[in-house]
Amino acid sequence: MDNPAKTNLRSPLKSFKKIPVYVVEEHNEVLRFIYSAIGGKKLPLEGTTLVHLDAHPDMLIDRKLKGEDARAGRKVLPLLQIENWIVPAVAAGHISRVVWLRPPWAKQFADGSRMIHVGDHPETGLLRVDSTEPYYMSDALYSPQLINERKFTLTVAELSERNEESIKDKIKCLDICEPYVLDIDLDFFSTTNPFLNMYDQIKLYDQLEPIFGFNIPQANDEKTCIELCKSREQQLVELQELFEYLEKNFDLKEYKGPKSELYHKVCDLKDVVEAEAQRLGEKPDWWMIFTGGCTRDQGGLPHHISTEEDIEETVNKTLKTFLKNIPPPIMITVARSSDDGYCPPDQTNYIQALVTQIIKEVYDTDSPILYYL
Repeated sequence: MDNPAKTNLRSPLKSFKKIPVYVVEEHNEVLRFIYSAIGGKKLPLEGTTLVHLDAHPDMLIDRKLKGEDARAGRKVLPLLQIENWIVPAVAAGHISRVVWLRPPWAKQFADGSRMIHVGDHPETGLLRVDSTEPYYMSDALYSPQLINERKFTLTVAELSERNEESIKDKIKCLDICEPYVLDIDLDFFSTTNPFLNMYDQIKLYDQLEPIFGFNIPQANDEKTCIELCKSREQQLVELQELFEYLEKNFDLKEYKGPKSELYHKVCDLKDVVEAEAQRLGEKPDWWMIFTGGCTRDQGGLPHHISTEEDIEETVNKTLKTFLKNIPPPIMITVARSSDDGYCPPDQTNYIQALVTQIIKEVYDTDSPILYYL
């Protein structure tokens, strides 16, 4: 499926004998199985819905990803990360609707449905969207002009009900139609922000906010949004250059870039971090600090460690009832998200066992394929 030809999109699909369940570690790895199902004509080339239970939307775009690479079939897979694997599959036409079902503590998008266009920036060829929502603006991903564009529907809804009738009402509103892929991240049930632990004695994560934060005023006119995006892009590029230099040289004394306000802020931060790292007898991981800083927009990442009782109730009442009342999916993908710390590592195996057991009870499935092993 390196470059799938546009044959007859209405040709009948083949069926799996039983619904396959794929369990991966890093969430972007599920895309290889979705692409394999498309190549095997188990999913259509275009028009699939992704029902995505997760504490994170995973709907960013790598700011350096070109549209032509997103449409290059499997060749795009090594270019993707956990936070940006869905939109490239949308840009390739494979996914036409995303239903992000979020836990109560995840609020990166407001609930409701919206139509978004994704395509290539006409000057750079970089993949961009026409959405002015803060989620995209804060990563400088907005462009009002797009070529090779695709439109898709993003539906966002909180899924936390315990009552069967309430869940059925929610399902009616969602209107989930076949064919679709059911995609579950275990951090939906319990979520950590792994960057909170970076030099927590000096509250480093909080210190990153005034450096990486970006104020997005309520502006919907195209000109203002373009200027905001340019300003944010400049900020992110400068910060990346500063932290890449720190990672390589461990100092900024010979840095040749502009001695801007950001430069001085990072210099001040460097002194504080180095003092704490020296106290702990280690060297700072400046790239990890930069990555954590990039999550400081819009209030930071969700963090909510659930009790075992809460997890069991969510799986046995909310998830089970939800699955029993929606059409069966073509396939099921499960992401552990423990190595990167988004699902508490000490809870991951427990949550996985509960979730896979419920899937087995509700659907006629094969034994889960434990790809992460």
